[in-house]
Amino acid sequence: MSVWLLLGAWVWPLLLAAGARARRLWWLPAVGALPALAAALWLPLGSRLELPWLLLGTSLGLDALARGFLLFTAIVWLAAGIQAAFGLRGRPDTGRFNLMFLLAMAGNLWLIVGQDLVSFYAGFALMGLAAYGLIVHEGDAKALRAGRVYLILALAGEVTLLAGLLMIAVQSGTLTPNRAQLAGLDDPAIALILLGLGVKAGMVPLHVWLPLAHPAAPPAASAVLSGTMIKVALLGWLRFLPVGAAELPLWGDVLTLAGLVTIALSLLVGLVQHDPKVILAYSSISKMGLMILLLGLILAAPDTASLGIAALTLYAAQHALAKGGLFLGVGLRKASAIGQPLVLGGLAVLALALAGAPFTSGAAAKYAIKPLLATADWHWIAGAIAVSAVATSLLMARFVWASTRMERHPEPGYGWPLAGWSGLILLLLAFPFVLGQPAAWTTGAATIGTGLAIAAAIAGTARWRPEVVRRSLGRLVGTIPPGDLLALAAAPIGGLRRLGQTGMDVWRRPRAWIELGGRKTLAALSNHSLANAERRLRRWPVAGSLWLGIAGLLLMGLLVGDPRLNREAPKIAEVSPPSAVVPNDPAQMPAPTEPMRDAETIPSSAVPREGEGDSDIEPQKQPPSDSVRTADPTEALAVGSAVRTESPEPDSQTTSQECDPEQVVVLTSPRDSSDQIRLRPCVEQPSGEYAEVEAPPLTNRLVRLIQVHLDALGFDPGPIDGLIGPRTRSAIRDYQRAKGVDATGAVDFGLIRLLKNLRGSGQNDYK
Repeated sequence: MSVWLLLGAWVWPLLLAAGARARRLWWLPAVGALPALAAALWLPLGSRLELPWLLLGTSLGLDALARGFLLFTAIVWLAAGIQAAFGLRGRPDTGRFNLMFLLAMAGNLWLIVGQDLVSFYAGFALMGLAAYGLIVHEGDAKALRAGRVYLILALAGEVTLLAGLLMIAVQSGTLTPNRAQLAGLDDPAIALILLGLGVKAGMVPLHVWLPLAHPAAPPAASAVLSGTMIKVALLGWLRFLPVGAAELPLWGDVLTLAGLVTIALSLLVGLVQHDPKVILAYSSISKMGLMILLLGLILAAPDTASLGIAALTLYAAQHALAKGGLFLGVGLRKASAIGQPLVLGGLAVLALALAGAPFTSGAAAKYAIKPLLATADWHWIAGAIAVSAVATSLLMARFVWASTRMERHPEPGYGWPLAGWSGLILLLLAFPFVLGQPAAWTTGAATIGTGLAIAAAIAGTARWRPEVVRRSLGRLVGTIPPGDLLALAAAPIGGLRRLGQTGMDVWRRPRAWIELGGRKTLAALSNHSLANAERRLRRWPVAGSLWLGIAGLLLMGLLVGDPRLNREAPKIAEVSPPSAVVPNDPAQMPAPTEPMRDAETIPSSAVPREGEGDSDIEPQKQPPSDSVRTADPTEALAVGSAVRTESPEPDSQTTSQECDPEQVVVLTSPRDSSDQIRLRPCVEQPSGEYAEVEAPPLTNRLVRLIQVHLDALGFDPGPIDGLIGPRTRSAIRDYQRAKGVDATGAVDFGLIRLLKNLRGSGQNDYK
């Protein structure tokens, strides 16, 4: 299967978005996720597609983490797309919704298959901005308020995330960091990544947009908002935090506590809600809180990373499928004119699965995370999670109760959405038997049984003694509005606003007096003093004297000059031709003197594919008279220049304390033996000792010679211009893979020796 499916997975919905507003193409959302689903199912693990011409060099791949997220994301988008296409068909605003739906889908899928920092952020930003259009789709006051809160938090999160990703690029030296390169991240970078993605994850107190957005958005939009979009936060944390590469006990404790607070607050507030979609929103926040807690445990115990990442992926997949099905079921319960008994039964099955009832997908997911909970230093965490499981059972019972009493507006045309939703339920029913173990099927039976028993007792009391429930629990319903902390902060914010308005009213009269006095004063000055001064300056004796004085000062400045300038021209040390070492290979003979421009360092406008570290090398001093000397003064500049670029070149740090200062590496063009460059891998350090460096300073001349070699070998480096761009990086990697060495894309002495030895060995690799 072609790796181009990795590109088609997100480009396909992006192309469909171009025709989404056409009335006859109302069905486009239903087919937008098909290439992504095909890629997740049929592409082999480890598939990779490099696109050096896209952005700063795009890298698409399908590792184990990306495959898991891509699979459940594509399934949820497919089911939601079917309901969006058929449920909104024929409405005047369908085209606008379909456009935003497909754009959000493209961004979501792009950031999953994108393996580089730029792809992740571009997809994240596209998804986040398009989601605003889904939230405000209805256009009423509730939707606009939810959209305003979401947009403020989303933009703040994106700016924070961008800062964190930039710090990762700088500190790791690449746009595609691996685990080892992420191990050295400092605390500010980790904090920015956690906060930037915490908004999308619904981490308290950044969660307030979720309970407002879900009831405002159409059910299909809510399904992907809660089922897939908030999961990208978990994906970003697993991909760009040093998970398993470094032990971070402090950040582990912070995330563990943040997860516990998120679970507790969301469950307590969710139990007093009456809107089914708001209840599901708080349920999503609690589940993300549990995932945040588990991530904290992994950061504190990096030896559990492999098991933890697999368990978190499985848990995220189960929650995405169940929560997406619940939101779609709410839409069917409200609008479908057929199959209402099936809808209510399906909602009950999905609620049990989300609560983790035995023989459901939730039981299998809970069994997978049990080893992580056992590693917690705080042994009471397992008990707290058990209590939260009881509360989750009560929350799901509350949801089913509210769903049976929601207002309905039956409409025809929901046959296909009902079929797609039924397929989602069948997948969840097969989940524990395909991905779980027999031991997992009865996990959590005690906690679920306790929760259901409490719910049954409340339901029985409500049936036989409704006044008792009304006087006790009934008073709690609706006491905390959706958005909880935002609603609680409304009173203080309103008080501050009123206080500020009062201050402005008090200040209004004195300000008017001051403004009036100022205008009168300025008018008086303009009419008298300034006018008189201008007339005096126009008189010839005054104007002429000023002109002569200014001209005299300028002339004195030219004659005297700047005393800080050094009037002596800098002296350039003579460089004699080599005398101590005569190369045996004619191709390694010294190059004739070249123009000075050939040794100019690479300009900063050259943007490579990945971030590079510094190559700061001290200028090499002249060795004793019997040692090798550079034949070309420009070569001495090339060896001693310090170049700062943005690609992952090896840091020019010492790799050995002993080396031969007379050693010279000569790289000769395969097309012109007179075109060569001489480099010294042994450089004198500030301590006076000589030490070998991994890479020479990058110069235009060196890069141009490498490009000539790569082009002669059949590896396309792009324009042979001495600038190291994404295509040159890609060609270097391809050549390194062909030679069986690490494909770093770095211009180091290892690459130079490969090219030099190849030419001198008589091989016929050159074309």
